[in-house]
Formats: sequence, structure tokens, C-alpha cells
Amino acid sequence: MKRPGIRDQGLETQGSGKVSRPLAVTLPASGVYFAESVHAQDFRMTPRADAFHKLVYVLRGGVRYREGTRAGVMAAAGALVVVPARVRHVLEDEVPSTLLLLCVSEAFVRAEPEIGEWWRGWENASRRPIAIGGAARAPFEALWRRALLERSHPRPAGMAATRALALQVFVQLARLPRVAAVEDAASRVATVAREIDETFFERWTLDVAAERAGMSRRHFSAHFRVATGRTFWEHVTEVRLKHAAEMLRRGEHSVTGVIFACGFGDVSQFYRLFRVRYGVTPGQWVSRAESGERPDPASSEAGYVDVQSSVGSSARAVRWSTR
Repeated sequence: MKRPGIRDQGLETQGSGKVSRPLAVTLPASGVYFAESVHAQDFRMTPRADAFHKLVYVLRGGVRYREGTRAGVMAAAGALVVVPARVRHVLEDEVPSTLLLLCVSEAFVRAEPEIGEWWRGWENASRRPIAIGGAARAPFEALWRRALLERSHPRPAGMAATRALALQVFVQLARLPRVAAVEDAASRVATVAREIDETFFERWTLDVAAERAGMSRRHFSAHFRVATGRTFWEHVTEVRLKHAAEMLRRGEHSVTGVIFACGFGDVSQFYRLFRVRYGVTPGQWVSRAESGERPDPASSEAGYVDVQSSVGSSARAVRWSTR
């Protein structure tokens, strides 16, 4: 007997597990199926209509979603598309993308009145992609990881656990503010720039930032320079240094603690960047603050500078101005 899930027919994969065609899904008896679809460079989808409802969450990359003859809407990383059953639709990659899918039956939606009410409300709306905010993304994505683990390692009450995880997805969606995902390139880049300002301490790379915006590295870099007046690495470095300088001025943390808290992975790199940016060493900056001076993290004694910022095994030239 064929196990419900992803059918073998019509599924083209490459050695890395990437797919060139959409996954062909058969719902199990539970009426719920979680899946991950990692798209190859040559991924193509022809218009289709499924017999079940579908949530499509963009984990990485960016896709354009079209229903019937409607104009397509952009869904970048962190956006979720609601696809009702029997609606003809197509997904087109802007860049090779990774999608998380939740497929549910009509019976599953109707079984919980509150979930059914949310679904009907969304069906009657404009059905633009839903933006999952930065803080909400990690717990939202964790639900898929847990569900995929249940599927790959069957355990007692696995069907009930999977249905419970699907309900948690809908609960999180119902409690989110109704905010449409950003579509135009400039707004998407501005959103990523704001996210960097708030999470500068994380391991940001150009690839990660471009994926968040659903753009190629080249297009993202061009739009980012227009939006901020700096290259991506200039901006990340400047934000980190300003926060580091402020933390040192307050005198509440050691230099090592500041380096860690602000996302610098290399001590010598931090000392070099700090001295070029502010004209003094971190220790001299702290001494000034302790002597009663109030050095301004937004100021620069160096004006325009050129330094090498080591990121991983590569070195990138960083040039910025605060004048």
C-alpha cells in the first residue's frame, strides 16, 4: 500500500535534494501534511489547482505568486502565502528558494470553528502575502521543524502531534497583526536594513541579507547602497561600531564582552576597525569616558577611511564616512 505523502511520479530531484518541479502531495488520513521544498536553479511550476488548502512560507529566497489571471505579488523570505483549495495558481522563483508547505483538508479547517473563521476571513480578503515579523519567525519556523521530525521519525501519537502542530501554525497566524508582506524592491531592502539595525549582533552576511529581501546579491547590493548610502558591509560595520563605542563609554562591560555582544568574531579585527573609525584604541576610549569626557559614538576623528574587514576566509574593503 502506498504511504501518503509525496508521490514519486512527476518529482524531479537533483543529488542535493533540490527539486526542479513542485512536490506532488497526497494528504494522509489526518488531513495534514508538512513539507519542505528546496528549489533548484531550474525550478519551474505550471499553473495548478490542488484539492486541499495550502500555506506556503518562504524560508529563503523569494517567489512571485499568481492566481488565475491576477497580477503576481512578491513574497520574500519571512512571507506566507495562503492558497485555497481549487484555486489555480503558480509560484515563480525570483531567486532559487526554499519553501515550507502546510497542506490541510477542508475537514481539518472546519473541525475548529475559530480556525475556519480565520480561513474564511482570509479568503474574503485581498489574499496578499502575510508578513511574519522578525521576532515571530523563529517560533513559527520551529513548528515546521518539529513536524518534519515527526514525519521522518514516526512515534506513538504522531498523527495527533502533527495535527496539533498544524493548529499551532493557525493560532500564530490568527494572532498576528494583519500586515501585508512588502512587495517593491526598495521597501524590501529598507526592511532588511531596519532588521540589521535591530539585530546587528547576529551573523549577518550578504547572502543572508539578499535572501531576506528575496533578491540576488547584485541587485540587493545596488538597492542597499541607494537606501543607506553605504555598501552592505559598511553599514553592518558602522552599526556594530557605534553600539560598541556606546557600550564602552558606559563602562558596564569589558572590551571582550563588547566584542561578543556586538557581533565581532575577531578581536584583532575589532581593534583595527575601532581605531580607524574613532582614531583611538578601545582602551583609550574607555579612559576618556572615565576621566569625565563624553566621547560621541556618532563622531569620527578619521573622516573617510579604508580598512579591510575580514569576514570568514575572505576580506572585503570597507569604506565609510560619517561627515
